[in-house]
Amino acid sequence: MAKSTSSEKVIVVAGDVTVDWNLARVEGRAGGLAWSALDCTRAGCQPGGAAMLAELIKTAAKEPSRSRQERFTVRHPAVDWQKVLPTDEAFHHSYALWSLYEEQLHDRQKTVWRVKEFLGLDHCTFSTPGENQERAVAGDPPPGLVVLDDANLGFRSHSHLWPQALTQEPPAPWIILKMASPIAQGPLWEELYRRHAHRLVVVIPVKDLRLTEVRISRDLSWERTAQDLFWELTHNLRISGLSHCAQVVISLNAAGALLLSKTATGPRGTLIFDPRVMEGAWEGRHPGSLIGYTICLTAGIAREIMASPEGPDFTKGVQAGLTALRSLHLGGYDIAPLGPGKVVPTLVFPYERIAAALTQEGGPWEVSEVPLPAQPEPLPFALKGPSRSGRWNILQEKHPNNLQQVARQIVRRGVKEALPGVPLGKFGALETVDRLEIESLRSIRILMREYCCHPRHTKPVSIAVFGPPGSGKSFAIKQIARSFSQLPAPLEPREFNLSQFHHPEELLGALHQVRDVGLGGKMPLIFWDEFDTALMGQPLGWLRYFLAPMQDGTFQEGQITHPLGRAIFVFAGGTSATMENFSQGHSPEAFRAAKGPDFVSRLRGYVNILGPNRRKTERGLAVNDPHYLIRRAIILRVMLKLHWDTLFQKENDLTLLNIDPGVLHAFLEASHYKHGARSMEAVITMSALTHKTHFERSSLPSEAQLDLHVDGREFLSLVQTIILPEVVVDKLAGAVHQIYCEKVHATSKHSARRTCCKTYKDLDPEDKEQNRAFVRDIPHKLAQVGYRLIPASGPPLTPDLTEVIENLAEAEHLRWLQAKIEQGWRHGAKTEKARKVHQDMLWWQKLSAQEKGGLPAEWLQALGKGELPEGEKDKNRDLVRQIPEIVTRAGYCLVKD
Repeated sequence: MAKSTSSEKVIVVAGDVTVDWNLARVEGRAGGLAWSALDCTRAGCQPGGAAMLAELIKTAAKEPSRSRQERFTVRHPAVDWQKVLPTDEAFHHSYALWSLYEEQLHDRQKTVWRVKEFLGLDHCTFSTPGENQERAVAGDPPPGLVVLDDANLGFRSHSHLWPQALTQEPPAPWIILKMASPIAQGPLWEELYRRHAHRLVVVIPVKDLRLTEVRISRDLSWERTAQDLFWELTHNLRISGLSHCAQVVISLNAAGALLLSKTATGPRGTLIFDPRVMEGAWEGRHPGSLIGYTICLTAGIAREIMASPEGPDFTKGVQAGLTALRSLHLGGYDIAPLGPGKVVPTLVFPYERIAAALTQEGGPWEVSEVPLPAQPEPLPFALKGPSRSGRWNILQEKHPNNLQQVARQIVRRGVKEALPGVPLGKFGALETVDRLEIESLRSIRILMREYCCHPRHTKPVSIAVFGPPGSGKSFAIKQIARSFSQLPAPLEPREFNLSQFHHPEELLGALHQVRDVGLGGKMPLIFWDEFDTALMGQPLGWLRYFLAPMQDGTFQEGQITHPLGRAIFVFAGGTSATMENFSQGHSPEAFRAAKGPDFVSRLRGYVNILGPNRRKTERGLAVNDPHYLIRRAIILRVMLKLHWDTLFQKENDLTLLNIDPGVLHAFLEASHYKHGARSMEAVITMSALTHKTHFERSSLPSEAQLDLHVDGREFLSLVQTIILPEVVVDKLAGAVHQIYCEKVHATSKHSARRTCCKTYKDLDPEDKEQNRAFVRDIPHKLAQVGYRLIPASGPPLTPDLTEVIENLAEAEHLRWLQAKIEQGWRHGAKTEKARKVHQDMLWWQKLSAQEKGGLPAEWLQALGKGELPEGEKDKNRDLVRQIPEIVTRAGYCLVKD
């Protein structure tokens, strides 16, 4: 190797080296057992492991650095690959069978080479060979970066093979350790952990981490996967040493990665992810596999260190590696130049293409900081679901305020445009962004897929689905069934409403139909709707008749026992809105008498479908459900697309909905849909939209017709409600703050308090949003006391609001309380160290014990004892007294309905 010059930077690459044998098969005819001269296979070898990684880093080092032009010398394993034979026992040999796959690339169809089957690895007969490892050249400067490929093939256990740079005096180099299972074990890890943890970057595929003693969820939600990883890396004694390294990157293949960084204040977790897919979903759309995924990710991090060794941006390095990983998979391996008369290709890693991909900016990658959970989350199939409170939610993180505006954008432009960077759960035509609903639906999907794909299951599997009437329970399960691409047997849905059965013998005919579907070669997907209704006056009377079919897969008809075979039973609740309500909504004695515990013990999973209505208590208070508007918006767009496609128009890559702002406002803000999603659909289908390309106000049904499904008067009033543009909202929010400051200056006796009132533009973002939220709520508050906004057409009118001031002030305090509780605030003194405490988190009036019983748990936990002081009540009264002045400044006036 040539001696490097003093202006060059040295990178050392070492580790386990393999010879990768690629068996490329070309089929000249349809497959079969007979020999054919048209079928051919070509075997070619290439450097693998540390040698492949070194070649990619060397190629990437030739690309221009982002910050400055530099020259790099890469010392790496030296092997004469032209002389390597399959019988050479000095090397590890890996084998893979490659095939051609159809792929859509840049609006054209192309065939690409990917691995069809990995055929295993032959270990060398010696310990890892030493003669092919890197060797320092006299006069070389010390390396600034050392990259180690530890595939657990011997390198980690033989210290004489390790680079001399690991023992060099400060300044210590950056070290990247690409590690395979078993994780955090062996002499190499112990040496690096002891001496170099502060400069050590560890790269691990999640599949290798799962082989360790850890519990990491798969395909449920990004939030759960990220927090599972964060928890295990910092609390699991088996691998917690990783959290002391400078950086740890857990690769989730083409879907994303978790970056764990050591900081002065403790470990910090960063999730880099594609919000449109989960782990394994992207690769599922592009069949086949490749060799070199983690190598791409490692090279992306190495390139970032090369570009900025003093302060590398590891997030950018991971993003570059993920982009290169996808480029590798989409394009497959390259074909080596063919010699004369050669028709079968020799496959090689596409070094130039992947090095170029490492320089690309952008991509689908989103970044979110991961909060460390206080404890591991419950298992996904636990029949007692976790509480919704305190759960990290990327949607809430990215859109903590003004969900009304986001909901309007979802309906007009679609979920992907309105919620960039927010994980989306898509199951056929069903879309959801609610984390708990996504996890529940995905856990059911996993359960159904595992059951369908493994013939060892010979008895029915049972699932329960709960939700308010019209929430879309059967629709959700049917869309999950539609989302399966390939199953051994097609699913055949059948539905039986048990409320229409009057005697247990009627159940026999339904069970015979289940059996017939299975005998016909299909998988029965059976909905037992309203299974929790009474039978002959006995509450939950049907449960006992399902115990034998669920447990034994049989049913009794007289003296004959019939086997049911394989089937998926879906029990849809008719009287219970949630699993908790079903299992706890009856006295323990009555539940046991109805065989409720026996029934629940036979369930393998459940899901609560939330529907379009805001979850409320008996007193009408929301139960920490800030995203009901988002659910409602998604349902509305899907229904309009389903029934009136003419209302949509294409504009570039967008599909835009033409709808009157007032009509959209009424659909989103209606206080309650009497029959859930069915009522939303009814209002749409009742509207006069034939041959229309715009949903106008005149298209809506009459008030009397609307009363069937909503409060008709309220709905039509919402249509007429003025929706303040965000520019006006911000202007009026400044006016609200100015009025507040004027009041402080006029009434405060303390000069310090008078001078501390900031200007609106200098307020913190959270305080600004608090003022905006008050302005946005003005039309709603006015509607509650019989007033509405209209554009002013003459001299300003100043109605007398004296009689309703108290109601408006209490409504304003309730709005403020609800917003604070949804953001995680609680009652506390200003002297407390906790960030989200406020001394005014008190009820307007002192609550009785009975009234407290009607409050949700999160309200009871957040509110302090006693009632709001009179001085704080006066602030709310003063604020709402200014409403006429505020709306006048906006060019509107108040009229009484």
